[in-house]
Amino acid sequence: MAWPYKIILELTEEQKHSRRVLLDRYGVYAQLSALIPILCYQLYRLAIWVAFARQRSKVRYSEVPSSPISKHGRDSKTGELVTRWRAVKWWLGGELAEGWGIRGQWIAGVVWAGWLLFLCGKETGDDYLHITKRFGVVAASQLPIHYMLSMKSLYSPLAFAFRTSHEELNTWHRMTGRIIYGLLICHASWYMNFFIQIGVLQKRLAAPVVIVGVLGFAMLTLLATTSLEVVRRWSYRAFFVCHLITGVTLMPLLFFHAKPLRIYVIEALALFIFDIVCRKLDTITGFATITPVPNTKLVKLTIPVPKSKIHRFATAPGQHVYLQIPPESTPANTSSPSIHDLCYNPFTVASVSSTDVTLVLRTLHGPTTKAIDKLSRLSKARPPLNIEGPLGSSRHFPNLAREYDRIVMVAGGVGATFIMPIYRSVQEQLVTEGKSPDRATFAWSMRATAEAGWVVGGDVVDGAENDETGIGAADLSDDENLKIYLTNGFLAEGNHGDEALLPVDGSVEMADLQGDGQRGVKGVSVTSRQRPDLKILVDEAFRLGREESVAVLVCGPKSMARELRKHVGTWAGRGRDVWFHDESFGW
Repeated sequence: MAWPYKIILELTEEQKHSRRVLLDRYGVYAQLSALIPILCYQLYRLAIWVAFARQRSKVRYSEVPSSPISKHGRDSKTGELVTRWRAVKWWLGGELAEGWGIRGQWIAGVVWAGWLLFLCGKETGDDYLHITKRFGVVAASQLPIHYMLSMKSLYSPLAFAFRTSHEELNTWHRMTGRIIYGLLICHASWYMNFFIQIGVLQKRLAAPVVIVGVLGFAMLTLLATTSLEVVRRWSYRAFFVCHLITGVTLMPLLFFHAKPLRIYVIEALALFIFDIVCRKLDTITGFATITPVPNTKLVKLTIPVPKSKIHRFATAPGQHVYLQIPPESTPANTSSPSIHDLCYNPFTVASVSSTDVTLVLRTLHGPTTKAIDKLSRLSKARPPLNIEGPLGSSRHFPNLAREYDRIVMVAGGVGATFIMPIYRSVQEQLVTEGKSPDRATFAWSMRATAEAGWVVGGDVVDGAENDETGIGAADLSDDENLKIYLTNGFLAEGNHGDEALLPVDGSVEMADLQGDGQRGVKGVSVTSRQRPDLKILVDEAFRLGREESVAVLVCGPKSMARELRKHVGTWAGRGRDVWFHDESFGW
């Protein structure tokens, strides 16, 4: 097949105007196309709501899972369709390959890229320069939605529309970033080829508009390179700083590069500023009480919250905040400006009282946790700390105790800061609903019982420690549905192991404990000194009733979540009603 495009240098003013109109039109088409998936999702939610409403109107009593009516519903055509749809949803939510992202997102990304490529080529005829410009316009038209996907504020329009959080939208942000960069590669390379073909490369490279374009593309290439997982694992700080600086400075470059792009630049910049303002307004400063958890690398932070805001924290367990260390609390000899001015790190809210919130974090090698560790060693110090939030998708969770027959929760290490408050809330709801607390189980894997000190307190069984660091008065040994597994200090990959590679500080992974962290802690009863058999935990929940719905939550190393999802997938593939949530602040 012959190359369909040719370089046309002589165009009339009418032809140039017509090309400009088409460029603007298809840029608008590409931008407005983003409304289609949003509208489709809202229609899907409406259809689900109508279906459940009709079902509730027909059911006048609570069906027994093994009853003839329940079996008839399962074997009906509608029941078969629902079963197949559940299996498809589960398949779409799985990884394409280990570490390659979600299968459904890849499919959506390919479809979206194909649609944008179609818009790039539509009505360009054989005009080489037209399609070259179209690549750039269509790519720029995606910048506003790309910036919107990166918004961390509670008032993110997309987070509101999809009832989700920044952490879940961030994967789509990366997907659109790859698509935009791919289109801009075509735009830049085709333009360079155009200059070479007509013999004006050296002359055009000296033109201001081209210099700005080349500089902008170079910055995008740097951003794309530092966004690679290998770079993020090497230095998340380098990725974060580069991402932030490039994202801000790219806007004025694009503004002066081409006039038709200015509307998209202004939209993206407005969203960026709106996000910053909302986040600043949602940030409070509190004088924190910092307490080390004995025999661990854990630190407990208790931060007072105004009464006008504390109810938001109490509304839903499992939310998180972004913590930032202001200049007055940074370590001595810290230069100004410092990395702390840019770092807002996510930490789960472990507990909420009537006046304050408690965070539990592990001190690692990041600038934030290192600074917190130093502050914890200052006697009677109450340094001011900034927290933004609460945020997270847990406020959109279904009513687990009411809507699901079984709830399985799994945590690794300090990942229990997310699971524990949800577990306690579910247990309270089960009692309120008049249901057995045995419906909810919690498996907590840790290296030593000292890791549970932030829950029950710091009393050591065979030592002299007596530090009141616990956030809950309940004795964990009294709860038969909470099972604690010790891994005897060995947690290699595949054994729910060390993954200290989360954003900046790695706030939810398990790390090595030192010294006497293996001593027992009062109120903690060990179920097993081996890692939990996740297959048995899952099978026990699903075998209790074929018609029973099951909710599964996990917060821990990627290997743990991946293994748990594999075992749950055995049942989900059969069409079982499963709600699965993997909480992480990963890439």
